[in-house]
Amino acid sequence: MERDIHAITPLKIAIIAIILIIIVIAIYIFIPKKQDEKPTTDPKLIHLTFDNTVQNHILFSDIKVFKQDDSFYVTANATNMTSNTLEISPITITLKDKQNNDTVLTSYIGDTLTSEDSRSIVIKTNKNLKNTENIDINIDAQVQS
Repeated sequence: MERDIHAITPLKIAIIAIILIIIVIAIYIFIPKKQDEKPTTDPKLIHLTFDNTVQNHILFSDIKVFKQDDSFYVTANATNMTSNTLEISPITITLKDKQNNDTVLTSYIGDTLTSEDSRSIVIKTNKNLKNTENIDINIDAQVQS
């Protein structure tokens, strides 16, 4: 009894390759993909931004109030807008909420601010600032002689 020899021919390889390609395309098309879950907005997340303000030749920019863990933070950048070195006082930040209640915070960024120099302000507090609607920044600055 003789057996037929089943040789692997280039035609059989091409047919197998085409079938595999069709299977991969079908899987890609018909199997649902996992959707990237967008981070849901946490109702406890607080992130407020305020307009830039200039007080005594110092620009306060990137003013933010946000909550992280159980604390609230107030951050800003203070930039000397003059070509002089300024003697500065501590910064007083007054935050007003919807009921016109004031929260007063103080920050210290040094005794002097040189020409066009910037400093970061970061204030951490356990006071609830989530209803803040208005922010007022006060600083005294004198040209250093």
